[in-house]
Amino acid sequence: MKKMLTVLMAVLAVLFVSCQSSQSGDKDPAVAKGVNAWNRGNPESARAYWQEIEDSAKKKKYLNYITLFNAGNTALNSTDGVKASNEGKLLSSCNTALAKFSAIDSSLKLPANVCSKGTKLTIGCIDNLLAAGKIADANKMYKTAIKVYGKTKDYDVIAKEVDVCNTISAKRNTLLEQANKANEIENFESRIAAYDAVLDKCTSAEAEVNNLVKNSGVGTTKGVSTYARSFKNVRQNIAIKREGAFRDRVYEYKDRIGAEFARQPDGAGSGKNGAYTNTDILNHYNSVSANMDSIYNELLDFASKHNQDVGQDIIDDVAAQKKLLNSKIAQINREIAHEREVASRGKTVMPLMIGLFNPMPGSTAKNKKSRPAKFSATGAKKNEYWWGMVSIPRGQMNDLVITLKDNRTVRVFNENTKSGKLIEKNNLKDLVSRSSRVGNSWPVLNAGSQLKGTNYYFEVQKGKTENYSGEVVVYSSFITRMR
Repeated sequence: MKKMLTVLMAVLAVLFVSCQSSQSGDKDPAVAKGVNAWNRGNPESARAYWQEIEDSAKKKKYLNYITLFNAGNTALNSTDGVKASNEGKLLSSCNTALAKFSAIDSSLKLPANVCSKGTKLTIGCIDNLLAAGKIADANKMYKTAIKVYGKTKDYDVIAKEVDVCNTISAKRNTLLEQANKANEIENFESRIAAYDAVLDKCTSAEAEVNNLVKNSGVGTTKGVSTYARSFKNVRQNIAIKREGAFRDRVYEYKDRIGAEFARQPDGAGSGKNGAYTNTDILNHYNSVSANMDSIYNELLDFASKHNQDVGQDIIDDVAAQKKLLNSKIAQINREIAHEREVASRGKTVMPLMIGLFNPMPGSTAKNKKSRPAKFSATGAKKNEYWWGMVSIPRGQMNDLVITLKDNRTVRVFNENTKSGKLIEKNNLKDLVSRSSRVGNSWPVLNAGSQLKGTNYYFEVQKGKTENYSGEVVVYSSFITRMR
């Protein structure tokens, strides 16, 4: 009987050792003894056993667990005496400790004092993360801490705080996602209706959040306070998107009016070789003026329909633009009306009036270059003469530049240049600054002070071919752009 009892005890001892070894998934006796030593509360005591592991790779792995523990424990201890206001240091140490401890085999238990210290540090850091609006980081840290340090009643308050913040964040994201979807709706009226529907939902959602915070028991914590405040901004953010939609819509009318002003005639003119006659030009600009008025009336109808949402300041802005452009069209029409005098000026560039008020589409510096006036000719057997109008704000040192696609000579004058004889007879001054010429670009520097009025006249001299084309443009500074 005594012999049987001895055998039974031996079997139980073997089973006990086997069970302890299975915690780490390794049946090596040296591993099991090290695990037992570690779990008795002193990780360093496992070193002596793990030094005896014969497999070098396995030995390195288990000894590294001690290194990881020491690194994590050092990170925790580095927070001793650190003020709560030094959130960056506390967060860095907390993350380091969690990262090191997470890499340790799950069969190795952290000492109780380490878990207690790590739990306290983590709770404070999670609260700080929530206060900073970093809920994803807070969720990750909370889940990692529970896995590393174990879930205790110390986490009850912070767990409730995380839960409330997640709920508020989810409601906030849902509303903002719906607002973003509304923003993608092309039809304007449907887009506004979608915004209004989301704003209606904000009312009930705000009541739900207020009730949740009030009854949560953690409403005064930093994290919940932050997310409750951020939720109050949702309605304002969506309202701003809705207001922006109206403003963008109004400025579409403004852009259309500007584009109409810069519109060029379709096809050729009724003059010789497709040239535009004064009548053609007059009809074109009368058409432009009528279309601008039509677009503006569309805007007024829109504003009347949405009078609570379209500010008078925006209407006034568009009206001022329309008034300015119409005044320029009126100026053009007055000039064109003087048929006999205009006919002596030569061919007409289009658009007739250019200036920095009429920027080139797609320009990277829209206030630096105007939309060009175009001119071209075929069958040109001698010098030809052109004219146009330029709008340069008073006091601006803008430059007028005529550029050809070949190397013909260009001269620019203040007076009528219908014939070369007149140029020579009256000894007209060529306004081109030849020292600043670049390639086939002929600049009139500081044109506002050199031109006597709004008209400019230029001569394109005979070239090697009978065809040519070019453009006239206003630069804020031709010299600066060429450098």
